[in-house]
Amino acid sequence: MKKLISKKVENLEGTKEKKEKKKLSWMVKFFILVDIVIVGCFIFVYGPSDYAKVQWITTAMTTANHRYLANVFYSENTIKEVMEENTIIEIDEDTNVDDIVVGGDVDIKSYTSVYEKEILEHNPEDPYKLIKLKHGEFDVYIVAIYDPKRIEAAYATPIGRGQIVSDISKANKAKVAINGGGYSWANGRPLGVVIHDGKLISSSDYKAHVTAGFNKDGVLVIGRMNASDAAKKNLKEALSFGPVLIANGKATQFKGNGGSGQNPRTAIAQRRDGVVLFMVVDGYSRGLSWKGRGGVYYQDMIKILQRYGAYNAVNMDGGSSSTLVINNRLVNNPCEPQKEGQDFVRSAWILK
Repeated sequence: MKKLISKKVENLEGTKEKKEKKKLSWMVKFFILVDIVIVGCFIFVYGPSDYAKVQWITTAMTTANHRYLANVFYSENTIKEVMEENTIIEIDEDTNVDDIVVGGDVDIKSYTSVYEKEILEHNPEDPYKLIKLKHGEFDVYIVAIYDPKRIEAAYATPIGRGQIVSDISKANKAKVAINGGGYSWANGRPLGVVIHDGKLISSSDYKAHVTAGFNKDGVLVIGRMNASDAAKKNLKEALSFGPVLIANGKATQFKGNGGSGQNPRTAIAQRRDGVVLFMVVDGYSRGLSWKGRGGVYYQDMIKILQRYGAYNAVNMDGGSSSTLVINNRLVNNPCEPQKEGQDFVRSAWILK
């Protein structure tokens, strides 16, 4: 009997020892995995390729709320060096309004490309046409608007607190709405100018900001200007952000990735026939992924817009602000993690 009990005790101790060894082996595997992840992250961030460093820093530095992420891995000197190596070489010239013939070539039946056909082949009774495409893994939305005189600059009420684009669209009974100009995080006021129906609604300072505006003839006028400059150009509707992407058919040049990384984007452009293009590009919806915010670079925007015949184009506020609403329905997938995906903005471009 004693021998039997002794054997049972030995068996129990042996089983316990095996379990402890098994637990130990799982712990070892776990810590090995953690070590691999840490080493992988170290190689990714500080490895032989500068791609991760440039991507991380430029994307973080162009966000409103996440610039601190650049400092997680890199010093201020490194951040400064990267930003200096990734900059915009701006086009500094006035818009040649005579190059734009509003209503020109809209009814042609022969097209020079599939992209032109997409823009110009439409029901004459429809004031706009939505074109959806892919750039890599991200959705791109282009809205062709055939009468630029129906485009207005709308704004939040109260303007300093902001509203989501859906609410601005609904309040203005808009058929199409995209987010517009940027704003200061210090006081919540719009940057540059907000002009509606020829009246100055807001002006942040006397400094000239990159501005997109329409004159009474429906021609998109772009460039650096303050409220006084905009008045001299007789702008009826105007919003500010930037940079200029295309001016008089010439594309802006960039050093590196332009210093803005990869982000969701919004742009407004005009073809030589007067057709206006609203463009919104999605990133990863509802915030950052381990890959970043996703979206496109400035250079990607220019390539897409040029395919569709853009002659003048300006980048508007992007990131979590990038929003497209059609007939009071949210069409794209904004990356704001709260407020059902839409961020508060101070202004919008709308089609009435």
